[in-house]
Amino acid sequence: MQKIAIPNLQPNMVVARNIFSPDGVLLLSADTVLNPSQIDRLQQFGLTSIYIKNPFTDNLNDSDLFDTIPEVVREETRVQAIQIVNTSFQNLAITQELNTQPFQEISDFLLEEVIKNRGAMIHLTDIRARDGYTFGHSVNVCVLATLTGLQMGYDLGKLKELALGALLHDTGKMLVPKELLIKPGPLTCAERKLMERHPDLGFNVLRTQRDIPLVSAHIAYQHHEKFDGTGYTRSLCGTEIHEYARIVAIADVYDALTSDRPYKEGTLPHEAYEIMMSLASTHFDPAILRIFLNQIAVYPLDSIVQLNTGDIAVVIGVTPGLQTRPTLKILVNADGCRLADGPEIDLTKNLTTFIHKVFTSTELLHLDARTSSKHCRRQQPTDMYLKKNFQPNS
Repeated sequence: MQKIAIPNLQPNMVVARNIFSPDGVLLLSADTVLNPSQIDRLQQFGLTSIYIKNPFTDNLNDSDLFDTIPEVVREETRVQAIQIVNTSFQNLAITQELNTQPFQEISDFLLEEVIKNRGAMIHLTDIRARDGYTFGHSVNVCVLATLTGLQMGYDLGKLKELALGALLHDTGKMLVPKELLIKPGPLTCAERKLMERHPDLGFNVLRTQRDIPLVSAHIAYQHHEKFDGTGYTRSLCGTEIHEYARIVAIADVYDALTSDRPYKEGTLPHEAYEIMMSLASTHFDPAILRIFLNQIAVYPLDSIVQLNTGDIAVVIGVTPGLQTRPTLKILVNADGCRLADGPEIDLTKNLTTFIHKVFTSTELLHLDARTSSKHCRRQQPTDMYLKKNFQPNS
């Protein structure tokens, strides 16, 4: 499957995953063949992208591999969690009072599934409507942070504190003007100062709740502190920042980078990986960052890539700890011939072969996904075509 921006959708594309509205209503189910009215409806709901079935891999003998990409949390659990967070945060914005019980219940539920699926890696980014970004983001950060705490050897008590605090880390955003949260572009200096008050606002709400541990409340207070002391709100540095907050800071930025926003498409996982690595020791605790990134599929299953050999391939396997060297299946050779059953190549063993480029969904639309080997003599070689039409790492 591939994630594709709503403006690039075309009739007859096939939906790969169920699509939900911000309040959890099923809009379109998987396997739906899109028509123009359905595409218009998705735009009206403020969605920025959806997953469609990948024409490059639909006909592979092992195409069912991509229909069962492992997830840390089941789709129905994620949808239910977002619904609860949505309702509870909206009530906070209206009443200025927080009902903590729903957050405790859903954080425990998410924690249970993370523990059950502790060996799964993060392959898919979440699809959210513009108005529902904060709610889906809170759930994703909870999942990412909890998975990291699990890999760090946390016991159940610490995992509960971390999961609850991560789910509530953006509580203060419900107390700033909504138009700032959904503004389609950079904030002004005054707006940014107002937005930067949300850690204080959230902490002031959470620390008064008798059933919220104070260390969980400090996640909301400290998640924008940076490891080198240049963050806000108190310019804490290093271990002055609570370990829970150091974990959530990493999960927060990664999810923000890879999520679609009204003003930009989400960063591809391999690009987000490089950005996060560049911020080790400045923004993030480098030891925790390494643990976090070991859970991320740098090249997720079903990604279409070009190799330094000129071949085009699909990612069919990812080894934890060696995410930059996945297992691939060749789809189109360097001469531009579409292969019905191309060879597999394990980059952990083929050390002179490396990934030269990852195709964006927009670029994939320009490739002839149905080129067959019997027509290859009449096809322009794929690597020449790419050099003409695309810039490497664009």
